[in-house]
Amino acid sequence: MVFAGRYIILLMGIFSVYTGLIYNDCFSKSLNMFGSGWSVRPMFSTKGANWSFETLDGNAVLQLDPAVPGVFNGPYPLGIDPIWNVATNKLTFLNSFKMKMSVILGVIHMLFGVSLSLFNHLYFKKPLNIFLGFIPEIIFMSTLFGYLILLVFYKWTAYDAYTSKDAPSLLIHFINMCLFNYNDPTNKPLYRGQMGIQVLLVLIALACVPCMLIVKTMVLRRQHLWKRHLSQKREETPAENLEQSLEQKGVSSSCTGLTQQGTQKFGGVRVGNGPTEDEAGIMDHDQLSQHSDEGDEHSEEEP
Repeated sequence: MVFAGRYIILLMGIFSVYTGLIYNDCFSKSLNMFGSGWSVRPMFSTKGANWSFETLDGNAVLQLDPAVPGVFNGPYPLGIDPIWNVATNKLTFLNSFKMKMSVILGVIHMLFGVSLSLFNHLYFKKPLNIFLGFIPEIIFMSTLFGYLILLVFYKWTAYDAYTSKDAPSLLIHFINMCLFNYNDPTNKPLYRGQMGIQVLLVLIALACVPCMLIVKTMVLRRQHLWKRHLSQKREETPAENLEQSLEQKGVSSSCTGLTQQGTQKFGGVRVGNGPTEDEAGIMDHDQLSQHSDEGDEHSEEEP
């Protein structure tokens, strides 16, 4: 079993190493390979917060201001900056970052899996699953979760150290989007026209739900009833009527093998299983007489 899943285990190991590098976490320890991008020294200058040693002694917790020049020199080259390991708001920051990364990677995986189902529907020639399954699923996921991913990247790029205090919460935005609640004064909009776009996206997503659950079910039920009607109609059709129709067309029942004694029913369709015993005896007698005639002809030709 382990050998059969060796590639899955290998990919899981590679991805776990990747996530460990992204979170800069190895056995709950951060690795300071490139040096932190944060510096405390500018906070003691007159252009900064004008800290002093008395300030350090009188305060158990102090906050670095990234808006002060020199405090934040840029993001860590790979993963999370190791200085967050000693920060008091470590969990708040890491939980927010990990949640966003989980949403991005999870939605990408789901979209990839749904996209693979399209090839199955095309191979098995099932257009119903494409139009009432694949397309509504892609639209539903893109209008809700794909839009959420766009908001995550927009927030990362639109706000910097000087405007980060005014950045709204994406979680509250997404909840209000699904509830059509836009009267929250504590959560400012991210861009102009956000209300109209989000209302349209939610309506499109809601319209996809009946297509997948109701319309597809009704179409499948109609197909099932139609197939059952055809099978019942074939079962009710007697073999005598079929023989009469064949005789009218000039085809004898002995050629088709559809006699009353020599027919069987497979899945509601009557199929000939060969001649009857009397007909088989006649056919054997004819073959024997034919072979005997051929043997006589060969004996006469020999000198």
